Amino acid sequence: MFDNKLFEDWLDKEATKAMQKITSGETTTSNEMIILVLKAQTNHITHMEQDLRGEMVSLGQDLRGEMVSLGQDLRGEMVSLRKDMDKRFEQVDKRFEQVDRRFDAVISRIDNFMKWSFSTTLIVGGFVVAAIRYL
Repeated sequence: MFDNKLFEDWLDKEATKAMQKITSGETTTSNEMIILVLKAQTNHITHMEQDLRGEMVSLGQDLRGEMVSLGQDLRGEMVSLRKDMDKRFEQVDKRFEQVDRRFDAVISRIDNFMKWSFSTTLIVGGFVVAAIRYL
């Protein structure tokens, strides 16, 4: 492939020759002017690349800082969501306990009714048997 160092060395040498001609007052050819323009463009591109790299580094540092703060914000949100979920589960648990108490009350009523109805059936049955026997 193309070696940038080789190209830069050649361009520097040719640009120096062209600048010496200009400073000594000699006329320059179109090729020499093109070399000077090319040297100016490569210098400009080099400076832009350095500026861009610096901006990218600072942007990366800024983004890292924002990512850290975003991560901390997300952790805080998750902690608050967990607390909210825990409160809701506690409320659901309390509701289940209330339903359990209601079922226990209904079951005890049914048990009492069954005892009363069984006792009543036995007593009435005893009266019917006694009445049939003695009559």
